[in-house]
Amino acid sequence: MPQPWPLLTVDAGFATATPGLGGTELLLDDPARGVLDTATLGTVTDWTPLGGYIGDVPVIQSVTITRPSTRQQGPLVTYDAGTCTVTLANSDGRFSPENLAGPYVTGGVSQIRPMVPLRVRATWAAVTYDLFSGYVRSWTPPTALNGPDYDYTVAAAQDPFCILEGVTLPAAGAVGAGELSGARVRRILTAAGWYDAAQGGSVLDAGQSAVQAATFGDTALNLLRTAAQSEIGDLYCDGAGRVVFRDRDAPMTATRSSTVQGVFGDMPGTAQTAGPELPYEDLTRPDDDTMLANDIQATIAGSNNMQQAKDAASIAKYLFPRSYPATGLILQNDADALNWATYVLSISRGDESRFDQLTLSGDTDPANLYPHLLGRDIGDRIQVWRRPPGTAPITKDCFIRSVTHTITVDRWETVWGLQNAARYSFLVLDHPVLGQLDANAVNF
Repeated sequence: MPQPWPLLTVDAGFATATPGLGGTELLLDDPARGVLDTATLGTVTDWTPLGGYIGDVPVIQSVTITRPSTRQQGPLVTYDAGTCTVTLANSDGRFSPENLAGPYVTGGVSQIRPMVPLRVRATWAAVTYDLFSGYVRSWTPPTALNGPDYDYTVAAAQDPFCILEGVTLPAAGAVGAGELSGARVRRILTAAGWYDAAQGGSVLDAGQSAVQAATFGDTALNLLRTAAQSEIGDLYCDGAGRVVFRDRDAPMTATRSSTVQGVFGDMPGTAQTAGPELPYEDLTRPDDDTMLANDIQATIAGSNNMQQAKDAASIAKYLFPRSYPATGLILQNDADALNWATYVLSISRGDESRFDQLTLSGDTDPANLYPHLLGRDIGDRIQVWRRPPGTAPITKDCFIRSVTHTITVDRWETVWGLQNAARYSFLVLDHPVLGQLDANAVNF
């Protein structure tokens, strides 16, 4: 019999690894720390499953995972902290910190406490997918009694952004002048004490833009976001809890972003060049000015010289300028700021009839949909087909910019926030398609 449902697991890390690298941990394939009898075995998270049953009641009642993004008025995307809420049956008091006879007690101390690592994974067709990894901020019981035989607790967690938001790096002497944005992101993570990339704590592109010297004096998350904004890159946490930094060329050159990973349409099974259409439940299709900006104003930190890129045709078409100001960019000079403004203008000077949000239900085609529901990530490129009455089919390539899973005992629904991929066509030297002159906008 085919597997009807992904195997969902929720684990808590009551015994955890130490962040960062102390300099002695054994790391395989590392030229310095991979030497046996020299390096020491590092600690790892000891994961405890939170599943099973209390009587005939499943412990995991529901899971909601949201990895969101914010589109402010303008073209650039900011990624917010991902969240996960798990509703857990608690009729035997196992998730009550006052219960010192429960299963999650060590040395007479309850392990039901804030900042316990939490991960959610799903296994489908012998493949295990990471959906969320973060830290429990609260364990909350219901406000009313539910009778003598039933109780529950809601574990509310956030991804590693909650750690980076809580660490303020004091102002210090200037370091790192001229390093690329990816190196700056790594420098900030190291200063914040975040897990080293060798420990699987981050996935960082090198970056395209050189940046000013770092002096810190802000939260690690704000500093990271400034570096990402200056690069026009993406900064988010993936389902495995890794901090991901993608530079501005990634949407055009990384395979998962430049090549369609799945096709979704209202005529399932219809063959398209990129693959057969898979069914969706719902699709929002606004035609609005959310992404419109035709007057880009960029100023680097330490300069009073605002650099401006405007599109007269767009201003005339939409009657007035739509300004998008950015200050405090850590680019090296005013010329870089002007290039930044010109790049942003290229992706924002027109309005957009767009596909904004795609809703999928795994049970409509489990064998074909679940690998996408579980495996697609922020930045992946998909293709969507819509056939409204009275008009020709509409198709758009889109980037996934947010992911939400709502999982109950009888339904698995996934919602992807989308962004039009057609705007990202910039000149990339030596690229077979993007390297063609007069076919792509100028990159920087």
